[in-house]
Amino acid sequence: MSVAARRCTAPLPVPTPAGSVTVQGVGIDDTGGVATTSPPPARTRPTTASRVRRQAVLALAVGQLVAAVALSSSGGEPGGPGGPELLITPAPWTFSLWGVIIAGCLGYGIYQVFHPRGDAPACAAVGWPLVGVQVGFVLWLVLSATAPVWTTVVVLLAMVVLLAIAYSRALALRRSLPLFPRTLLLATLGLYTGWAAVALVLNAATALLDAGLPAAGGGATAWQLAALLAVVGAGVAVVLRWRARLFSTAAVVWALVGTSVGAAGRGAPLLAGLAVAATLAVAAFAVWLRWNDLRTRAELALGQ
Repeated sequence: MSVAARRCTAPLPVPTPAGSVTVQGVGIDDTGGVATTSPPPARTRPTTASRVRRQAVLALAVGQLVAAVALSSSGGEPGGPGGPELLITPAPWTFSLWGVIIAGCLGYGIYQVFHPRGDAPACAAVGWPLVGVQVGFVLWLVLSATAPVWTTVVVLLAMVVLLAIAYSRALALRRSLPLFPRTLLLATLGLYTGWAAVALVLNAATALLDAGLPAAGGGATAWQLAALLAVVGAGVAVVLRWRARLFSTAAVVWALVGTSVGAAGRGAPLLAGLAVAATLAVAAFAVWLRWNDLRTRAELALGQ
């Protein structure tokens, strides 16, 4: 075969708008450089398992909202109708945090169903634990209005375990999400985890009250002082476990502030004063812990 014939069978260069040419996937720019090109990756369709998980997260987020509205409309409230309250029960406005948490779950549920990034590693990892948490919330609301208090403690314990799993996974895989959904997910799970951890201890104390421990007088102050220390311990555990992350720490501090106001309103100044001191101590500890972690990271980065 002649040279002319061989030249005729060579692939023809294709001009590009940037002033370069491409020959069978090889780009030659106008400075003489050569760079391979590849087609953009094809978008994969969600699997059946992924669609089921994502739709379950959204459906249960709606279920949380419906259950909370239904219970509120019927005049019910967590802890069951009637009966004495703990001296350290948080002030009523404290429970408005549930509305923020429910709205966060609903917003995240909508995002991960309809957005292409709803199958990101973080979303996949937290999906089923979050479904379990939301089922637990609906069940907790129903039991709080219809069943003995101790049943709500069991449900809250399971919720806290699942929240710890979901929150830890979300933090570990947070970089797989863009900024807005990442913040939405971490804020929702952080608030949920911190608030539920404190609620677990308070529900357990309410179960002890329901079992016959004194509701007023010196005896009530004595044993609820121990319960308050347990609440503070749960808050410190949350701060330590997740290294003073903003939203989980904020939920703990919010609950402690509400506890101090609630105790003051029920004529328990000793418990109220101790709750205020605990709030300040936990907040200061969280700031110190976070600052220490950031300083350590900076020193390691400079050392490298």
